[in-house]
Amino acid sequence: MSGRPDESEHGGPGSPERVQAGVRHGWWPGWIWAIPIAALLLVIWLGARYLLAGGTDITIRFTDAHGMKRQNTDIVLRGTRVGHVTGIKLTGDGTAVILTASIDDEGAKFLRTGTRFWLKGADPSLSNLSSIGSLLSGPSIVMSPGPGRKSRRFIGLERKPIAPSASERPILYEISLGGDAGSLSGGAPVVLRGFTVGEVRDVGFTYDPTTGAISTPATLAIYPSLFHVKGMRAVPTAAQVCGEIERLIDQGMHARLTRSPPLIGRYEVSLRSQPGAPPAGPLRAADGLPQIPVASGGGIASIVNRIKKVPIQRITQNVLEITQHVAALTASPKLKDAIVQLDAALRQIHQTTAKAGPQIGPLIARLRRAAGDLESTANSANRLMSGTATQTGLTNTAEQIRQAARAVRSLANYLDRHPAALIRGRGGDAP
Repeated sequence: MSGRPDESEHGGPGSPERVQAGVRHGWWPGWIWAIPIAALLLVIWLGARYLLAGGTDITIRFTDAHGMKRQNTDIVLRGTRVGHVTGIKLTGDGTAVILTASIDDEGAKFLRTGTRFWLKGADPSLSNLSSIGSLLSGPSIVMSPGPGRKSRRFIGLERKPIAPSASERPILYEISLGGDAGSLSGGAPVVLRGFTVGEVRDVGFTYDPTTGAISTPATLAIYPSLFHVKGMRAVPTAAQVCGEIERLIDQGMHARLTRSPPLIGRYEVSLRSQPGAPPAGPLRAADGLPQIPVASGGGIASIVNRIKKVPIQRITQNVLEITQHVAALTASPKLKDAIVQLDAALRQIHQTTAKAGPQIGPLIARLRRAAGDLESTANSANRLMSGTATQTGLTNTAEQIRQAARAVRSLANYLDRHPAALIRGRGGDAP
């Protein structure tokens, strides 16, 4: 037996052909990479969509951010979203904020010098319930298209503008508020008979060291396009509006600080005709501006003064005394005795009526029979006297018999309608 291994076991010349295994590498890395790859494709798709959609970058300057947030504050035009805020930063001197925003192609064609941007919901109040929702979502920016050349830099407004257009020049007046001006601020409306004709340009206060007087002057801007003059189809000129306002002031028109709605609404300046006011004469100038007279008693101070004039302490004392009298009256033993006696009397009347009720019917029947007998007697007397000379005494007797019959029949009819009169008497019955 040879010491060499069998050649058949090692693939010798007489052994079968060997089979070699190989490993092939595919292009798919495995299911574990599906989520990262899907996220990468989503980012690529969003980036491509943003680049293809395009967008115009603009800057808007506001005095305050009012809770606006990057990528969360929309810019709307006619209720349609046309852009969003992409950045917010302070100006170098810290007096304002600069917003960068991206406007899509639909809104970019309206980016002109006359286009205005203003905040919606920056100052939530009860007078405008639609603004309450901005407490949670924050304010939005409203875009109002206007004329002019193309522009990418704009000045934002804190509230909806009153001016019909940014290019219209208003007529300036001044009023001097003697009392507390409250929260009146620039942009507040100026109304005439409930219609907005202008806005408050600015509000301040002045102190006169010689007299110690403090006044609160406010500048009013009246827009000719909002001041409609009867008979004029076109917009009146500034000179025409000034003439009409001077005529109204000469007829007693004054300015007054009000709130709309009262007590909870925003402050505004109302122009009203004061009944019985003497002619104001020519307009006086203050700080180079014509001055509109102010009605006394306006503002919050007038409401406080009216409340102070109410005798609250005296009213409270009277109410307390009345309450004490009512308490003493209800606790009085005499009142309790009177109620007991009244209850007993009503019970007795009810019992008497119940007993007398069955006897009322026969009584009425007897009375009607007696009336019929009396009338028959009177008729017999008339027949006896018809063939003889009529004597005065017999005639009077027959007439008295008839009256007695009518009285008895009337009594029977009355008792038939009011049976309780047997107890109360006719004089105590309701008419």
